[in-house]
Formats: sequence, structure tokens, C-alpha cells
Amino acid sequence: MKYAFFIGCTMAYRLPFAEKSIRMVAPHFDIELVDLPFTCCPEPNGVRSFSDDTWLVFAARNIALAEEKDLDILTACAGCHESLSLAKHELDTKPDRKSKANEHLSTVGLEYKGTSTVLHLHQLFYDKIGLEEIGKKVESPIVMRVVTHSGCHLLRPEEILQVDSSEAPVKLDKLVETLGMEPLEYMDKTMCCGAGIRGQASEISFSILKEKLDSMTMVKPDAAVVFCPTCFISFESGQRIVNKTFGTEFKVPVYYYTELLALAMALPGVEDVLAGHRVRPDFPLVQKNSAEQQIEPENPPS
Repeated sequence: MKYAFFIGCTMAYRLPFAEKSIRMVAPHFDIELVDLPFTCCPEPNGVRSFSDDTWLVFAARNIALAEEKDLDILTACAGCHESLSLAKHELDTKPDRKSKANEHLSTVGLEYKGTSTVLHLHQLFYDKIGLEEIGKKVESPIVMRVVTHSGCHLLRPEEILQVDSSEAPVKLDKLVETLGMEPLEYMDKTMCCGAGIRGQASEISFSILKEKLDSMTMVKPDAAVVFCPTCFISFESGQRIVNKTFGTEFKVPVYYYTELLALAMALPGVEDVLAGHRVRPDFPLVQKNSAEQQIEPENPPS
């Protein structure tokens, strides 16, 4: 499988260890990632709220770049996936908007045709590769109780994105279960992490995050697993601000799914991936055979 890899701004600049984990596991599933000169997706909240036409043209340009190479797009960010998928839906269902976008693209020698699809890593692993094939790659099952959070931009609008149920998502639970973990049900599973309004109403945003973390920690998880870099940052860095603001003591390690996949596959260099985390668990993540050395990252204070 060969894809134009749309890493997105947030992961590329703020979570390079998560990007590394994707590039580590991809070859083991016969996935070739092709890097193209993409721009911002553009960001689905900020840019589109100011100019819907600008948002559409930027997205059309990115998709057109993949079409030039006859490649489908593989996204790693929930926001990028939503933005590109919604733009593609607009362009494919509204000929006047497609024509207008192509007028702008013609000035840089590009044309949107609608031949490339947009796929998120969540869909690739669950729908394309499948749980059985992932399970075959697991060398060191991860014994851990986790809560999962797919993220708003990956689930809604469900009829267009078609990743999982927007009301009762279960696929990420099954993906972590395949790695040996126990997924836990919890209240407010589909509730937003609060990141979307952080720039405009930070107090409300962190109140939302506190409620979400309250819900997660009620079931006493060892960690949270996400498929969205923005949600990752919101949970990992945001819980420190929540602790200072509300006097709470949250210490929830957060992982992007492919980090744990690389860990369960016992891939060389996985220690470097884990070293990028600010909040670490208080126990080894992988129970290895006695003849093997256990991977146990150092545990600085959160």
C-alpha cells in the first residue's frame, strides 16, 4: 500500500515522537509513505470560520498534489482528516464550488479532479489491515487498562467521515485490545477534550477538560489512548494546567496508538519514542519473556 502521507502541522511540530512511531510501524505492514509538499490542511476551525472559500482552495490544492502522483492520502491527524474529507465532499458534490476552486488552482498549475481518497490511520489499521493481521505482529503484549478517545473531528459528521459510530465508538477499543490492553468503558466517552475553544475561552476549555479527565479517571485507567495529536496535547499538557487551576492531581499517561503498536511489536528504537512523553506510567509497559530485557522508561515527575 502506497499513500501520500499527510502528517499535519500539530504532529510534525509538536509530537515528532508520534510521527516517528508511524514511520517505524508502516514498513512492517507493507505501507509506503510518500512525502509531498503539502501545506496546512487548512485547520478546520480557524481558517474555515473566516473564509470558507480559502479553506476549500487550500484543501483542494493538497488533494490535487496527491492526485498528480496517483496516490490516496493517509492522514495522521483527526482535524486534517475532517478538513480534507469535508472539502472533498464539497468539491465532489457541488460542481460550482469545484469549478471556482480549480480557477484558483490553475494559477499554480494544479487541478482538483476527485480521484484520490482521504484515509485516516484509524481506518487504515481497522478497516484495511484488520485486527487479525495486527495481532500477528504483536511480540510483547501490553498489559494495561486504558481509556480510549477517538476525538470529535474523527467521528463527526459520521455520514461523511465514516470512521466509527459518533455516539458509541468501539473500533479504537478493539485496536488496543489487539495489543493486549483492556479497554475500559467510561462516561462522557464521546465528550470533547476542550481544545477547540482554548484560544477563545481558555477557562471554559479547561473546565471541559477537567470534566473529561474526571470521567476518565473514575474507572482508574493506567493510560489514555488517542488517534488525534491535538487531543494528545490537550490531555497530556492540559492536565498540568487543570491541576494548577482546580487543585486536582491528574497523572494520566497519554499515547498515540502507533506508539503502543511499535512497543507491542518490540521494534528497535521504541525507547526513543517513549522518551518524548511528559507523563509516564509507574510500571513497565511490556511484560517480556524472562530471557529478554524489559523496556522500562525512566519515570520523571509529571
